[in-house]
Amino acid sequence: MTATDGLVPAATSTGAEGWGLRPVRDPDAEALVRQFVAAGGPLLSERGVAGARAYLEQSAAAGAPGPHVERVEDRRIDVDGRTVPVRVHAPASEAPLPTVVYCHGGGFVIGSVAASDAFARRLAVAGPCVVVSVDYRLAPEHPFPAGIEDAVAALDWTAEHAGELGGDPGRVVALGDSAGATLTAAAVRRVTAAGRRPVRRQVLAYPGAGVDRARTTAFGGEWPLTDVDSAWFAAQYLPEPSMRSDPDSALLTADVTGVPPTTLLLGGCDPLMPEGLAYAAHLTNAGVSVDLHLYAGQIHGFLTFPDTALPRSREALGVVTNAIRNA
Repeated sequence: MTATDGLVPAATSTGAEGWGLRPVRDPDAEALVRQFVAAGGPLLSERGVAGARAYLEQSAAAGAPGPHVERVEDRRIDVDGRTVPVRVHAPASEAPLPTVVYCHGGGFVIGSVAASDAFARRLAVAGPCVVVSVDYRLAPEHPFPAGIEDAVAALDWTAEHAGELGGDPGRVVALGDSAGATLTAAAVRRVTAAGRRPVRRQVLAYPGAGVDRARTTAFGGEWPLTDVDSAWFAAQYLPEPSMRSDPDSALLTADVTGVPPTTLLLGGCDPLMPEGLAYAAHLTNAGVSVDLHLYAGQIHGFLTFPDTALPRSREALGVVTNAIRNA
């Protein structure tokens, strides 16, 4: 397991304590948090499902649209009597490109390919790579494990159709951030356990691993992922107690034998950071190659913020694209 940002773990530690990490936001992240707090307004959980979704979509629509991509098209995957919509971003290229199956964040409740379009465009151009962005089903209408099933369908479909999309079928990478990282980890584990290996590498940005969030509040608990919203998201996605102990939601209990090499990005001021460290150790203990990148001072969601708001997101995007190129 490798690490960056000058943070070296104690040899036997799997928790945040072993990294000598202090939850102090860097100046850009601090300014962003203060700006949001000063603006006021209800939490996502206080807006309700419809209101939270509308707020995110409106916020995304008001932001910068992302760079031009040569070809952007919406496709539909028909599987098991349902349809999984995906949006394909394909830059111009004479040679087949790496292909990335991307699951957006949003607590399993909010988000869409439209809301994450700007990031998908930045990723496609920076790669360069073909990006297949998955519009997976959301809770509470579709609780666990619906989103995982859609991610699995997207992985299998992309492996089969990468060539016609302008991608290289031999270089498919699974990428997710936040809730999308949790879905990605579970989906990759499922296809691996089934003997299908469509993915060369998985890239996970600040996944939730299903541990008690009360233990992580020292590393965040404020915007953009408050303790209240985190609990609300979990209640929508995992309404039955048995769901919370399933290996596909409690990632630290999952058998990850044979999972492909993993790149993991974590923020030092993210309440999910300690469980991300624990998941890195879980993978390493199973013999999985883990490339761990810790960004001290960074808040939850830092990868997908535009670099005009969080300059270090440019560096994080570079780590992601390097992992994709080398898959």
